[in-house]
This record gives sequence, structure tokens and C-alpha cells, in this order.
Amino acid sequence: NVAAPANTRYEKIDLTASFNDKVTQVFRQSYLSPRPASPTQQLPTQGIGNWCYPLTEANIDDAGLRRAAGENNEWRLPQGIPLATPGNPTAKNILFTSLWDNYPHSASLPVKGRASHIYLMMAGTTDPMQTQMENGRITITYTDGTVSVLPLKNPDNWWPIEEDYYTDGYAFVTGAPRPPRISLKKGTLIGDNEVYTSIKGFTNRAIDGGAATVLDMPLHPEKELKSLTLETLCNDVVIGLMSATLVRE
Repeated sequence: NVAAPANTRYEKIDLTASFNDKVTQVFRQSYLSPRPASPTQQLPTQGIGNWCYPLTEANIDDAGLRRAAGENNEWRLPQGIPLATPGNPTAKNILFTSLWDNYPHSASLPVKGRASHIYLMMAGTTDPMQTQMENGRITITYTDGTVSVLPLKNPDNWWPIEEDYYTDGYAFVTGAPRPPRISLKKGTLIGDNEVYTSIKGFTNRAIDGGAATVLDMPLHPEKELKSLTLETLCNDVVIGLMSATLVRE
């Protein structure tokens, strides 16, 4: 709800060369390794579900986001913050990391100059087994060797692509403000009056088409940037970066 000064200068980081998949493919994989060799109540191979409902499916559809991005390959928050994302439906639009062998455990890309913030559009998976812990992190390294770290914690700021968390203010709370979420199918922000769907045996707060999350990471504006690193820390989790925008000084 904080308005940026009129002279704020945004710079979108070009992630195109780093993208390794389409966000719609996150549950269209076979996550086969590493896995225990003995019988366990392990996550179904498509990356979603439980031992009672091993054939769970979630519809991830990014048509609305791509349509909104259009030929400019850009989606904007209501505050005017631009986020680069491909409008072409055939283009890859996410950098996934995971401890599954399907994707790299971490990925780094160079960044330069100085900035006071970085806005990140992210999407991926998490599970009740990964609650109250750091699922992954974003690390910004400066040229002097110091770092800024954004922990991606379930349920504080790391939300599953297929649904919203259930919160009632009493027994179930996230401990943090609700992050802005973008409906991938509609290409709009998800409001308080979102009409949820259901996934049998799994959730009654499913988001048709899935959702990305926008996070704001404060940086040291007096330091020179060197790199951005995305990494996954928990088993069974896939963490993806779709867009990154710097607030330049």
C-alpha cells in the first residue's frame, strides 16, 4: 500500500537466458530421484498429493499472465512496478530449482550497479511437511563479499502455486502479511473475495490456473551488486523465479 516516489527508476533484469521451463510444467514432471528405496508415505511422482490421494492433479494455466504481458513482455503491479515476463505462449518463463534431480539445486546470475530493493515474481511448490521451515532462499551478493538474504519460508512468504493458505486468525496464521498473488489464468491480482475451487482430498482453497507470488527484498543501496542466487533447501519442493526488478538509486 506504500506509493513509490514519482521519480523511482525501475530496471527489469533479463532472465530469458536463465529460464529452464514453463511454469505450467511444474506438476507435469516425474519426480523420481532422489527417493528412498524402501516403502514410505512419500510424495506422488507428479509433485502434488498425498498417500490417500496419489493421483491428485492441479491445473496450472498461465494464459492470462501471458496475455496481459503481451508484446511488451511486461506485467505491472497496481503501484506501477514493472515485472518482465514473456507474452509468447511457447516461451519458457521460469527458472526452477529443486533438490529433485529434474532441476538444479541452485542457480546464479550476474547483476550490476546499486539498488535499494528488488521485486521478485516467484512460483513453485511446498507441502505440509515443509511448514515452519526455510524452503529456499534468494541471496544477493555484493562486490565486497557481503550478502543480503531473503528466506523463503512456509507459510510466512512461500505459498504453493496451486492454492492459498487457510488462515482464520486463531489456530491457523502465517505470522506475516499476505503477499500479493497473481492469478496466472486471469493475469490479475488475487483479491480478498477470490472464489476458490477444490482439489478432492487435498484442498478447498485451490486457485484455478495457479498463482505466482510477488516479494519485496530490501537491499543495501550504497553497495555494488554482483549476483543473484536462487536455491532450494527442502526436499520435495520446487522453487521458481519468473521475474526480478531492481529499484535503482
